[in-house]
Amino acid sequence: MKVILLDSQVISGYDYSIEQKIIEDAGFTFVKETCTNEDDVIARCSDADAILNITIRMSEKSISQLKNCKVMVRYGIGYNEFDVDAATKMGIKICNVTTYCIPEVALHATSLALALVRQLKHYDQCVANGVWNGNLGRKMRRPAGQTIGLCGFGNIAKAIAGNMQGIGYHVIAYDPYVTDRVFTEHNVKKVTLDELFAQADIISLHLPETDETRGMINKDSIAKMKDGAIIINAARGPLVNEADLVDALKSGKVGGAGLDVLTEEPMKDKSNPLLAFENVILTPHIAYNSVEANNELFQQVAGTAVDILNGGNPPNIVNAKALNL
Repeated sequence: MKVILLDSQVISGYDYSIEQKIIEDAGFTFVKETCTNEDDVIARCSDADAILNITIRMSEKSISQLKNCKVMVRYGIGYNEFDVDAATKMGIKICNVTTYCIPEVALHATSLALALVRQLKHYDQCVANGVWNGNLGRKMRRPAGQTIGLCGFGNIAKAIAGNMQGIGYHVIAYDPYVTDRVFTEHNVKKVTLDELFAQADIISLHLPETDETRGMINKDSIAKMKDGAIIINAARGPLVNEADLVDALKSGKVGGAGLDVLTEEPMKDKSNPLLAFENVILTPHIAYNSVEANNELFQQVAGTAVDILNGGNPPNIVNAKALNL
């Protein structure tokens, strides 16, 4: 059986030796392709028994051509790259990797929040410009008496809650899919989304991109926030309406933003208005990154494919219920 990695060119400098060893040790063939679109997938990968995918968006157009395919695995937690309904129709299992990079993303989101609270970019620029004056910038507050609101309360958000509680912040969270018991166990107050917007000094997003969540940070939700609230997004770029965020930054309604993800990636437009703000920190979708997290990802992607090709049903099958597994 053949396992095909669609877009091996994406991770620069990596040879995929971890995946190759796991797959070949299981008795399967490992093929590295350099697809950039669905047409490439159709032309080169239609005989795959398993697909490994980093960035290629796959609709019914390409998925319907995968006559032998049993599983498609995404390198990461999100799986928007796949049309899940089309895959289910073909009997293909869609898998993501849900348990890697939790401490990395939590640390990154925490770091963005604290850097903005302490206005590190602003003061760095002051010193670089020869201005040595600690009284410039916004008034800063101690963590005690301040609240961070977590939109979503999965594993990453739980880790952030621990980080911020250790520093002294009060933590509230919104997640209608998590039981009250889980909130209580983590000493986090469960609130509605509107209550979170109204109470939080820092709002951090940890939700998947869905029809429900897309554009959830917009002019209407921003209007419900405290003046000067800080917004952190290390989840999915489209959760934030960037035009509305820019307007709120200009008016001062939003006091700062830390964005590891953007609506369009990579951001190549040097005139993007987000670049003009000293109270905005942008990073290039690297919250997940560490040597340890990357190795876990590579191992779990390959291991999932091997497990399913051997007849297994691991717990990270996204469409398990739809496939009656």
